[in-house]
Amino acid sequence: MRIMNWKKLCADVAEWAEAHRDEFIKDISDVCRIRSTSYYNPDSANAPFGQACRDMLDKALEISAAYGFETRNYDNYCGSAVYGNNPDNDSIGIVAHMDIVPEDFCGTNAASGGWTHAPFDPVLSEDGKYLFARGTCDNKSCGIMALYAMRYLKEHDIKLKNNVMLVYGLNEEIGMKDMPEFLKREKQSKIYLVPDSKYPVCIAESGSSRYGLESIRLDGSNIVDIWSGRTDEWSGPTVSVPTNEAYAVLSGIDPEVARWATKFYDHTKVETLENGNVKIVVEKDDKITASARLCHVLAKCGLVKGPKAIEALNWLDWYTSDATGAHMGIACNDGPNDPLSIRFNYIRFEDQKIVLYTNIRWPSLADKDKLHAKIEENWAASPMEVRQRRLMNGYYMDPKDPRIEKLARVAKDVLGREDIPYLTDGGTYAEVLPNAIPYGATVPDRVRLFGMVKGGAHQADEYCDIPNLLINMQIYVRALIELDEMYSK
Repeated sequence: MRIMNWKKLCADVAEWAEAHRDEFIKDISDVCRIRSTSYYNPDSANAPFGQACRDMLDKALEISAAYGFETRNYDNYCGSAVYGNNPDNDSIGIVAHMDIVPEDFCGTNAASGGWTHAPFDPVLSEDGKYLFARGTCDNKSCGIMALYAMRYLKEHDIKLKNNVMLVYGLNEEIGMKDMPEFLKREKQSKIYLVPDSKYPVCIAESGSSRYGLESIRLDGSNIVDIWSGRTDEWSGPTVSVPTNEAYAVLSGIDPEVARWATKFYDHTKVETLENGNVKIVVEKDDKITASARLCHVLAKCGLVKGPKAIEALNWLDWYTSDATGAHMGIACNDGPNDPLSIRFNYIRFEDQKIVLYTNIRWPSLADKDKLHAKIEENWAASPMEVRQRRLMNGYYMDPKDPRIEKLARVAKDVLGREDIPYLTDGGTYAEVLPNAIPYGATVPDRVRLFGMVKGGAHQADEYCDIPNLLINMQIYVRALIELDEMYSK
């Protein structure tokens, strides 16, 4: 058993990290200059997630090789840097994603005012504490931080019984299709740390089931257009945000008749368009989303023509009337996350069909097979057809699991904080990788320079906290040593 003076180790890592601060910032800056938004193209062997992600992979492996690590490229789906010479290729894994959301991602709060700095030209604050660029916070700096933890082990000749394998992912933000391909090509690590969360350690992430539904063609209907929910070209309708307003355009309706038919509905108005069509506009309030209100008004006001259109709208009115899932028979509160909830932001009228994209979030301890069977039963009984499915399993670890207790203790000792393991709605690679645990890299109570409206992941003026990342190196060096002992018995 290795006997370590952990206090001295952390002091040594802190001194080494500070001495390498400038090159650490340079390496983060180099990877953040690449606009590595991920686009899945399975027909491209050279760049299955787009050329920018291929460039990102090449750069990450180039930096890793320059520090003397063995590098591996898994047919351009992702890559890894490896420290150690375990004869059986046994390893402790770390997985960071090097793909990003676009600089103008729809999740950016409009109130933020947009970017102050060029998003792909990293800028260091005058005090040297904060580096601004897209991807600095989520998640490129964390990948480089993990690489530097490996550098410390290597340069101080701290030999472990297991290899340490740092995996550079390229498709976390939009599908996580990289990890199944990785597992086909590489021996599974005994455990994976995912530095895409916060300390002390995450024990649960909600599951997510996203569906795209469409009606049959509604030829003969007087629906011209339906619009609710906002997305962007990159993420597509599976990732959408609610809008304050929603609307439908109908033909063949006298404007005065439309106003009379809708006058008893709150937050609803009728506009007359130049071509004679009417536009029914609804607004959300504290209780009802714009999507749900629009479906209800269209289903009940008597202005929509065509039996199939009315059937589809009646079903949509029913579906959007309850965000708990009780009406579908899927409501659950199995813990430890929040109860099941349904989001139905995105509705469009495309090719004479009503299209709805919906996201069902569920507790990680729910019976997912039973849940999905009941969801499919509801779809089969509806007038809608499923055009797309994206199912994420969620993640759960018992807070008394020895791995959780060990990782929480390491974070506590280094940070000097009495934080407890936490749970989140967010999704990381822990949802698709066996034995993966979200661990850091955000330090609790970190400085938010702009409050919650900008500066964070997916926001304008995204930045990473350099002093906290240097502290992360202490946590990861110690965690890797302790996990190696745990997995060598």
